[in-house]
Amino acid sequence: MQPLYFVMRYVKFAITGLLALYILLTIIGLLMPSSVTVLRSVDINAPLDSVRFYTNDPAHWRAWINGADTSYYKQLTSSTTERNSKLMLGTYTVTVLNTYSNYIVSSWQGQTTHEQLNRLELYYSNTGTTVNWSFQQQLNWYPWERLGGMLYDKVYGPSMEASLANLKKVCEK
Repeated sequence: MQPLYFVMRYVKFAITGLLALYILLTIIGLLMPSSVTVLRSVDINAPLDSVRFYTNDPAHWRAWINGADTSYYKQLTSSTTERNSKLMLGTYTVTVLNTYSNYIVSSWQGQTTHEQLNRLELYYSNTGTTVNWSFQQQLNWYPWERLGGMLYDKVYGPSMEASLANLKKVCEK
């Protein structure tokens, strides 16, 4: 009877410890931001109009977004530049939310991911044009999602940097 008592004691201790760890991670997760933004910028030695050609029309993103040239592409509406126009790029459905002369906001919805807001902003600079590109995603309250949000910069950042380097190369030709 004594060995069963010790086994039950260790099981109770393990369950209590796991529950305490879950509560602790949930509290830490709730203290973290509910959204994650990844931002990258590049200076391009080209006029704003030539950069705008590639950034403000999602149909031209295939020329510079990393991996988009070989991804599945399908235009779902008659236009790609008007508000609420849609296209498929790889596994993402891209919807243009707003477009201005130096600014485009789109929503990227993956099959297994949350909606991401994509912003491309263009500014005049001393060297030509500065492009700011950001992705923003809202996170659920789940502790693993909030803690995983800390890795988004490491996941999306290098791909965004490579894409902006491609944009610079294309625009400076």
